[in-house]
Amino acid sequence: MLIRIEGFPHIIGCGVLALLLKRTRLKYAGLVPLLFTTWFFRDPVREPPAQAGTVLSPADGTVLEVSETTEERVGPCTKVAVFMSVFNVHVNRVPVDAEVLDKIYKPGAFRVASLGKKTEDNERMILYIKHPTMGIMRVDQVAGLIARRIHCWPEKGDHITQGARFGLIRFGSLLECYVPQGVQVIVRKGDKVYAGQTILGRMPS
Repeated sequence: MLIRIEGFPHIIGCGVLALLLKRTRLKYAGLVPLLFTTWFFRDPVREPPAQAGTVLSPADGTVLEVSETTEERVGPCTKVAVFMSVFNVHVNRVPVDAEVLDKIYKPGAFRVASLGKKTEDNERMILYIKHPTMGIMRVDQVAGLIARRIHCWPEKGDHITQGARFGLIRFGSLLECYVPQGVQVIVRKGDKVYAGQTILGRMPS
């Protein structure tokens, strides 16, 4: 089990707090935030399923929405939203082998990430990616009420690999994936999914 480097400042801060509290009556109280923060930034090793023509979940969590829509650059598509609670792994993974066409930061509000359409104005990082056969797909990392920092590592022009790590949001947030028409989405609202492992959809055989 790896620990993300982005979590080190938080872990060190909690460690200092634990040391200070150790000299008081609350000497064990500091262990709770220290252990939780370390656990929050866990980064498990995962192998994506070896199945061609699949779209993998970009996040761990619960499917909040599956709806038909039209996106400006993707066209007719299915929007799949995955809510990540503070108890989920928050490392995000690439849904398909693709080229990054665009990376757009959109400032905004910090509403509770589980409120569905009410989060459309939330701060987010938008990735437009292109798969050789599926076409253009959009993946949004959406900030929530507590999540105030979005990490997104690929840049425009990069080639990214299915299942690879591409970002991180802290603490509690939402991933939205706009899957192009022609891909059969197989998850439903309420399903539990895992980044880089759960298949959201597949191309018809």
